[in-house]
Amino acid sequence: MPLFNHLYISLPVAVAIIFLVLWYTRKVKARLQGLESAYLSQLSQIYAQSKRRYTLIPAMTEKVREYAPEENSLLKEIERESSRAGVAVEHLKRDFRNPGAFSDLRNRENTVMHRLTVLNEHLVRYPALRNTASFCEISGELKTLEDKIAFNIRLYNDSAAEFNSYCHGNPLRKIISHLLGFRLHAPVIEGMTRPAPENTAETEEAPAPQKTPPAGN
Repeated sequence: MPLFNHLYISLPVAVAIIFLVLWYTRKVKARLQGLESAYLSQLSQIYAQSKRRYTLIPAMTEKVREYAPEENSLLKEIERESSRAGVAVEHLKRDFRNPGAFSDLRNRENTVMHRLTVLNEHLVRYPALRNTASFCEISGELKTLEDKIAFNIRLYNDSAAEFNSYCHGNPLRKIISHLLGFRLHAPVIEGMTRPAPENTAETEEAPAPQKTPPAGN
């Protein structure tokens, strides 16, 4: 009889424990899905904007080549490195959880950025180019894309850090995350500097207004 009493008391406790575990697991899963969706959404924006960026850079170099053929060697380097960076973006899209994919893209992009910085320094020699509407349009769109990519990288890093922090917040969440099939670490994007080509037209300063001498009495 005491054995039955013991089982009678333990069964509700066991059911309550199972219910709490299932409830907590469901809560953790919903939170993980929301956090993962947030950083994947930002990552998809980075993909789309980077892909657009690497179609605009060759258009920009072609425009520069029309006005500055003597820069052809530098322009070819930019086009070659931009093509490689575009491939690295596609690799990252397919395997973004691979830290090596992030590292490769970072190295490719920094090489492109260095070449573009050199080109920016050379562009001051070509005011006619910098005043053309087509060049200003392309470089303006590139600058807008750079700002958007930099902004989305910050949002992505914040979302990834929040996901990582939640996964490792306590041992139980870490175990549940692993059992549910979630990757326990979202890579963080670091070290990508993104200066855009300048599109400021050369302008002359307006002459200072001449002071009229006061009329003599």
